[in-house]
Amino acid sequence: MTLKTWEEKLTDDYWNYRWHKIMEPLCETFQAWKAGKVSHTEVDKAVDKAYQEKYAINSLLSQRPDRAAALIHWWDPEWFEAWIEKNRPPDDANVQLIAQDT
Repeated sequence: MTLKTWEEKLTDDYWNYRWHKIMEPLCETFQAWKAGKVSHTEVDKAVDKAYQEKYAINSLLSQRPDRAAALIHWWDPEWFEAWIEKNRPPDDANVQLIAQDT
């Protein structure tokens, strides 16, 4: 696997992970609203929170792939380290990034 492909897989997998963390609570809020368990004010707050989180992840993932990888490592080290265990980087990856203490 080339470095670019590896970085793309990292950012794609992270986007999917974060998308679930953003959307699942929002979907639960919508279902609770539909069932009459929460108010429209609570839905509004949940939508705003999801939007802010989506904006943050979009901003992170709009970086160059190598910079996005470093930011993911800094922003979410536990996820990053678990991902690295399953997706070893190619030889031309920035080894300092991978070995960096979190």
